Amino acid sequence: MPNTKNKNTKKRTSKKSTSASKRYLKPRWSWLSQSKKGIMYIDGISVTDLINKYGTPLYVVVERELRSRLRRFKSSFPYPNLRPQYACKCNSNLEIMRIAREEGFELDASSVGEIILALLADFKPHEITFTNLYKTEQDIMFAAKVGVQAITVDSIEEIKRVAAVGEKVKTKIRLFIRVNPMIEFRGYTTKNHKYGIPYGVAKKAIDIAINSPNIDLIGLHFHGSNMDYPKSYYLGMGKLLRLAKYCKEKGVTIRFVDMGGGFPVQYNNENIYVPEDMGKIFVRKFLKLLDKYQLEKPVLVFEPGKFIVANTGIGLTRVISKKRLKKQKIIITDGSTYAFLPDVIVDDRFYDVLPANKMNKKANQIYNIEGCTCDVIDEMARKRHLPFLSEGDVLAFMDVGAYSNVLASNFNTLKRAPMVMIKENGAVKIIRRRDRYSEMFAPELDVLKIAGPKEMKRFYDLFRINVENFWKGSTKKR
Repeated sequence: MPNTKNKNTKKRTSKKSTSASKRYLKPRWSWLSQSKKGIMYIDGISVTDLINKYGTPLYVVVERELRSRLRRFKSSFPYPNLRPQYACKCNSNLEIMRIAREEGFELDASSVGEIILALLADFKPHEITFTNLYKTEQDIMFAAKVGVQAITVDSIEEIKRVAAVGEKVKTKIRLFIRVNPMIEFRGYTTKNHKYGIPYGVAKKAIDIAINSPNIDLIGLHFHGSNMDYPKSYYLGMGKLLRLAKYCKEKGVTIRFVDMGGGFPVQYNNENIYVPEDMGKIFVRKFLKLLDKYQLEKPVLVFEPGKFIVANTGIGLTRVISKKRLKKQKIIITDGSTYAFLPDVIVDDRFYDVLPANKMNKKANQIYNIEGCTCDVIDEMARKRHLPFLSEGDVLAFMDVGAYSNVLASNFNTLKRAPMVMIKENGAVKIIRRRDRYSEMFAPELDVLKIAGPKEMKRFYDLFRINVENFWKGSTKKR
């Protein structure tokens, strides 16, 4: 889809914030500014212009920040054969995936659907790994025929399924084995994780793979998730390299060591480590163990996802009403935790909320912010300090680039929000349009299309109008 540029934003200018509003700005939003009237600017683009053109709720992604984080990650690990993979499960938008590829990333896909998206985003099959907990025979067949870099297996049963498919298609299928290293450090543990083959039986899994004529074991994998301390990576890496040594003793060279993702993200004022803090230390320890075990230098893979995209995204939503219940002040928005910010419920996520059209006003009110759906748990934020708000005011939920759009549902038959990207050249590009009712209803309408003639007639009698035109104000019949 071609770029679209708002007529009012041909020249991007940095808007200096006034002293009254500095309380709302944080260093990680270097691309955020405001006008003297208190209007938020996202990398030089007015929030008012964005919502007037695209409506609310609306996701906004900052390309400059996205590319910066991709480059930061790559430069953090001084290893000659580093091949990072973008974990697209956290945001599988095609434009974001294409930018990751342009910045030299390969792709971690967790389903056949994500493999297809990766191919649409111009990744080559050998740049894609297929990693999840369960794959059907059809999934394995598809990945093998496409020629992905490797299929990552999560259990001994899955190794046997891959071997059986390899026998059917008469080919050796490249394999990573995902290992649960059973580590524990400062409250973080993988001992209760569902991911990977437990370390105690990993050698058995390796033996099965090595002895299967239709499997080419090329890599070992560790599933990192919400890793608050770098030492968890060091411990996991040590366990994988011990298994790589075992493979060498069995006559197999491990060519890939995949350390997964799990890099932390700053959502509030957390004191977190960043890849730059651990990259050199990790590589030094990695090289030391390779030398100790006399292993050839493998390809080193990481799978950052949330770290790449979370802080690049903003969610814009409007205030549609206010209520006061006893001592509580409640704001209702046109967003929700179902169709817009589901991570609030799924992961108890805390997002900073900024008054996007009142950045110059003091935060002298305390509000609970509610979603618009008919569910009591649809609560977007509690006890937030904001200026006095009225119907039509705009709220910006910050750091929503990961998991928001991919987890969003059509609960209450709501359309999911569109997504725009602020390009580095100052253009605004729509990279996902708002849902259409025809698409939302398609799975059920398709069933009716194959039903009997009486059921079809009854349906058309009840549903003569074109829903899309109806909501545009048209009264045309089908």
